[in-house]
Amino acid sequence: MEQKLQRYGPLGAIAGIILVLISFAVHGRWASTEESAQEIADLYVQNQDRVFIGSWLAILGALCVLVFGMCMSQRVRDTGQQLLGMLAAGATLIAVAGMAVDSTLRAGLSIQAENMSPESMKTMHAIWDAFFWPMHAGMATLVLTIGLAALSSGLLPKWLGWIGVVAFVVAMIPAPTMFVGIILSLLFMVITALMMTFGKNTIAAAS
Repeated sequence: MEQKLQRYGPLGAIAGIILVLISFAVHGRWASTEESAQEIADLYVQNQDRVFIGSWLAILGALCVLVFGMCMSQRVRDTGQQLLGMLAAGATLIAVAGMAVDSTLRAGLSIQAENMSPESMKTMHAIWDAFFWPMHAGMATLVLTIGLAALSSGLLPKWLGWIGVVAFVVAMIPAPTMFVGIILSLLFMVITALMMTFGKNTIAAAS
């Protein structure tokens, strides 16, 4: 079982990304913090089930990312890069914890939609809307550590390692361009997952 998890665990990145994207679609229209408290409260009351299911899918996505990150941490340590391996594990935990809190806030908004005052709903919604740094920074750091490991070993192609470094730098700049970094990070994770699972070196090591 351990060997299969090591072999196919990296695909957790792809599964996680898909689940999170589906959770966004299921959630429906996202309320803006500029809307009135009553408008925000009404939106959550009308979409209670959709918001809750969306939060559930997102937490499943977080668990998939956990598997990906821990598998990559082990792969990095296997190359002899112990510190980078530990950083990858730590970054994964930060990202997954952020995703878990984000999903919990969404679930709370849906469950308590009919029991909270509109003002309380707007306050909680504003907190959820701004709660992205742990998930964002954790994911970007995970990409960076894998990228650095690729540059200093044969774990992954060096060109992919540089993409990881660039993705981290762009994603961590607090400007509209940070979304370019997010897209690069997601692309990096997908390519990494495929290469680590179906690459010749991986297949040979697993056999």
